[in-house]
Amino acid sequence: MVAAPAIAQTAVPGVGGLQPPDIKSDLALDAALAVLDRSANTVVAEVGPHTITWGDVADAIRALPPIVGNVPFPVVYQRTAMQLVEQEALVLRGERAGLEKDPAVRRRMQNAADQAMATEVLRRSLAPNLTDKALLGTYNALVANKPAPEEVEARLIMVDSEEQANTLIQRLQGGADFGALARDFSKDGTAANGGELGYVRLDMLAPEIGSVMFALAPGQTTAYPIRSHNAWFIVRVEGRRQPSAPTFAAARDALQQDIIHAGAPELMREAVKDAPVKYYGLTGKKAADKMP
Repeated sequence: MVAAPAIAQTAVPGVGGLQPPDIKSDLALDAALAVLDRSANTVVAEVGPHTITWGDVADAIRALPPIVGNVPFPVVYQRTAMQLVEQEALVLRGERAGLEKDPAVRRRMQNAADQAMATEVLRRSLAPNLTDKALLGTYNALVANKPAPEEVEARLIMVDSEEQANTLIQRLQGGADFGALARDFSKDGTAANGGELGYVRLDMLAPEIGSVMFALAPGQTTAYPIRSHNAWFIVRVEGRRQPSAPTFAAARDALQQDIIHAGAPELMREAVKDAPVKYYGLTGKKAADKMP
């Protein structure tokens, strides 16, 4: 599932075979992921010697943009699980071809492992600032009793070509039903719901989508297709609202991320100061001279 303005995802054959756990479809995303976390070692699928677990699926879903919170959890789960199956199938093919011996592949694999380790160090180093007590203090100071960002209620249709998008826009201008066209033609994860995104904030969307969506009045549809992430989008706005401040429970995860992002630069400076760093400038150092 790619980082697009919505679950921008083509239909996956056989996706229905990866059934999600018995979780209510209307359960909040965080609560649904907590169910997966409690049985993180439960195996979802096996691809050769590789296993995919509920923990793997939960981690992958958390890496998706916040907009996925507006999509029924079973849809998010099935598409994410199927993408992990596809990923491991490609890994297996790469292993059979011996790609893990390629220097460039080994370097990138090490970089990915290093990034995961650095992220975990940041999270654990900032743990005292991420307790419920500390987060509640931040919430009361910065969030409580203040209006939340404006939201729009929207639908979208995602297709592969500008030509198809223009054809659908013409049909909409001729009176066609947006929801019906979304169900029939959209390749976004919201297609089954008639393209419904629900209410979204500007920061939940890709810039090219958000700038157009928030310029529309309720009842308006884009007159021209919007290109984003190698796809073409048609957007319709159904309503607008200015919500009140979110509850602490709703704001908790966002506050955690804000604190991590705010604290990361200082922790990085301290880590670099303590580490035995040798910087060789633009010319670099010959690989043959590197220490084993």
